[in-house]
Amino acid sequence: MTHRALVGPAALVAPRTPAGQGVYRIGRGESQAAVSFDPADERRRQNLLTWFERGGEPGATLLIDDWKLCTDNDPGLADAVRWISTTARDVQVVITARVLGDLPERVRLRVEVLDFLALHGIHEFSKTLAWKGRWWKVPIGVDSAGEPVVVELTHFVDGKWRTGKHLSATERGAFRSLVLGLMTTHSPRLFQTIFIDAHDTDTFDGLDQAPHVLAHHRDAAKNPARIADVLLAESERRLEVVGNTWTIFHHRGFDQVLPQLLVCVNGFEDLQAADPSFANDLALVAKEVGKSGIQLLLDGEHALTDERIGGTPPANLEELAFSLPPLMNQPEPPPDFHTLHEMPTHSWRPRPVALQYRAPVGADEYGQPVEVDLKSTHLQDGMGPHGEVVAPPEQRANALRSLILGQLLRHSPDDLRVMFVGESIGLDDVPHAWHGDLLNDLERRTRTLAEHGHRTTWDYRAAKPAGAQPLPELLICVNGKTDPEFLAVLPTLSEAGRNYGQHLLLAGSKPCDLPGVSLSYRLELTDRGWTRKIGRSVESFVLPTDLDEVKL
Repeated sequence: MTHRALVGPAALVAPRTPAGQGVYRIGRGESQAAVSFDPADERRRQNLLTWFERGGEPGATLLIDDWKLCTDNDPGLADAVRWISTTARDVQVVITARVLGDLPERVRLRVEVLDFLALHGIHEFSKTLAWKGRWWKVPIGVDSAGEPVVVELTHFVDGKWRTGKHLSATERGAFRSLVLGLMTTHSPRLFQTIFIDAHDTDTFDGLDQAPHVLAHHRDAAKNPARIADVLLAESERRLEVVGNTWTIFHHRGFDQVLPQLLVCVNGFEDLQAADPSFANDLALVAKEVGKSGIQLLLDGEHALTDERIGGTPPANLEELAFSLPPLMNQPEPPPDFHTLHEMPTHSWRPRPVALQYRAPVGADEYGQPVEVDLKSTHLQDGMGPHGEVVAPPEQRANALRSLILGQLLRHSPDDLRVMFVGESIGLDDVPHAWHGDLLNDLERRTRTLAEHGHRTTWDYRAAKPAGAQPLPELLICVNGKTDPEFLAVLPTLSEAGRNYGQHLLLAGSKPCDLPGVSLSYRLELTDRGWTRKIGRSVESFVLPTDLDEVKL
């Protein structure tokens, strides 16, 4: 018998759920099953599973209603269901789940996805929560066998360098599902699109209201050359920005972010017929996908495309194609501190190097974290080692609290210490506070590294010398006016801090102009609000709403 999975919210799943005689259910709430057991009733639940494992009765159905709820009560449920679905010949297993990602692995199920958001693991749309997707894979529906269809948007060149794929979709549903899926799971900072329609059709209706859409070219068959010129110019611009970087994926960092650009073409054959050179120009754009990040989605198979996609999207795709884009344009409320950091309390645990000394300071207009990374730009691919906050006293105190508290939330005093100089920002009593002589500390760090044969504090900590004293990174927060003799020390620390783990964070009403002090990033309060500046990159953000109430 065919084993099934129904995916979506209860209101959509319930009408499709089997009921009546011969249906044995594990779940909560009302049900029309012949027998229903609460997942927490271990004795009856196990007796039912054992009965099915032994074969049950011909025609019986085992209904696991809300897979995540049931497995939370029985971690071994997946093994039992896998055994039943494999060995019991005349019984059926039906599983319901709120989102696609909840389904058990290695259980052959014919999947029916009844809700577009459930396809992407989302209960309800919120920019803060939904725009967390990764570019590599996007689900678009199910195939004819009921298996989930996931589109791989990238592949590896020579097994090493990741680059983008060019895709074709001859089915309207698959075409629209992929585009809306990318919009639903990626902010415009990571994904943008250009719509090209040979004629004035409804292919992009609803979708064209999303903030990801750079342009919507209707009746493009009247002048394909103009569209081709636009695409070639954008490709050239992106290649200039990326420069000698291997791929656009390697280029992405704090100082410059180029979003992936998906060029969606409807009526490609008509465009090619109207201007035979259009395909050649598009081929030039497609050739540079690795560096430019411009990928193609055509409505027909062509030599330009790497893969043809297809599948049946959820039934409510069209409804959400019109209702989700307006939500994407609505302002996102400022987050509180712990929501921004997705941590209810401090988490002092080891992290990969890329995530060390990296924490959100606020959220952008899309509700996504805007981060500060204290690590050196050249040594650990960060933003630092030194930065500044520019704002009037009260506002800059809030920005300093946000930046420093975010770091303290993630790092113990053995990994990070903070020295406060100048005007207080109310963090003097944190366990990370450090009081000492900076030049003596610099001499100690220099001597310790030399004794163990290491060039930087990063090399030293990675080697973990036996019995050696810890060398935490030291963040020196200088807020407002301070002793001129102290300021005279800062150029020395600015030069040495890159290797020896001393980071300057200067704060004032105007940008720093101290000779010999080089700063890599700036948080500045402008007429339009807070901005984070790194090189040519300028990101706007808002601070968390409850900084005065945060306790570590």
